[in-house]
Amino acid sequence: MSATPYIACLALVALAACGPKVDGPRHAVNTARIVGDIKADEVHWNADLRSGDPAKVAAHYAPGAILMVPGVAPMVGQPAIKAGFAHSMDDPGFALTFVSDKVDVAASGDIAASRGSFAITASDPKTKALTTTKGAFVTVYKPQADGTWKAIWDINTPNAEPPVITAPKDPAH
Repeated sequence: MSATPYIACLALVALAACGPKVDGPRHAVNTARIVGDIKADEVHWNADLRSGDPAKVAAHYAPGAILMVPGVAPMVGQPAIKAGFAHSMDDPGFALTFVSDKVDVAASGDIAASRGSFAITASDPKTKALTTTKGAFVTVYKPQADGTWKAIWDINTPNAEPPVITAPKDPAH
């Protein structure tokens, strides 16, 4: 009996072991559903911004997320993001709304990005006048273990136009 068939069989097994790993059958990713999930979450996110509860707002971010806004050091992680929103929400004139113009999802379904516009109103610390700034944002999302999509990077920039200044908000109202 010759050893050649045995060696050839071992060589085929070794080659197969060196090939690419496949975790199972590839399944089609429903990117339209993911876009819908993210857009629905953005509606809830805007409602949470109106609620005045920084914990609800921070819950839209992944644990290690980074929020970058002009004039402020990057906020890294949910606790820092929650603290940043708590500080902003202490201002009775604070309001923030955003809307995405486009949500893109990778064909692999493992990352998505949203871009759009925002408007933020806050009281000027010196004059107490309300200032509204409009700008653009990009938010990058990743799916979490529970199937939800959370922001991992949220980057905001004001438009070049000057802010709109209005009269101070009457604290009695």
